[in-house]
Amino acid sequence: MSNDGSHFSLRLAGGQLMAARLAALSEQGPGPHRMESVMSVNGVPYINDSRSTFLDATLESLSQMEGKVIWIVGDLSNEMEEGYVQDIVREKVAAMVLFGRPADAVEGEGMAPVEQLYVTHELRTAVFLANELARPGESVLFSPACPSGNGFANYEERGAEFKRAVRDL
Repeated sequence: MSNDGSHFSLRLAGGQLMAARLAALSEQGPGPHRMESVMSVNGVPYINDSRSTFLDATLESLSQMEGKVIWIVGDLSNEMEEGYVQDIVREKVAAMVLFGRPADAVEGEGMAPVEQLYVTHELRTAVFLANELARPGESVLFSPACPSGNGFANYEERGAEFKRAVRDL
């Protein structure tokens, strides 16, 4: 640590960031685009969690799910390599469907700790694929863990597209 206390201030800033993230999570109750039940298809519930725009929010959502889930995700965060993240994913996720990226762009990145990782170009295809993968007793969780993009202006628009795709199953 330097004499000017810069190491301490970095730790403090990191702690404040974590505190801000936890406060934001505690303010997000269920509602539109946050752990919103869309409908069940063949006994499989579809949950819209488009409001989870960062990994911590998605991990909170995953921890609330009963049984295994097919997780539709928008990005593979660098934090996916953290031990606690891998533990939650191994416990809760049967398969991951990554949308909005070409498959060759994912090769070589740190992979999530699941045996089944699928990549689609668009959200609608991800929903149709999740429908094929889901088994009785599982759920489909749309929790992107990233900000909007891939043609969506915000999480509301992205969540509305998820709901349209589920209703078209």
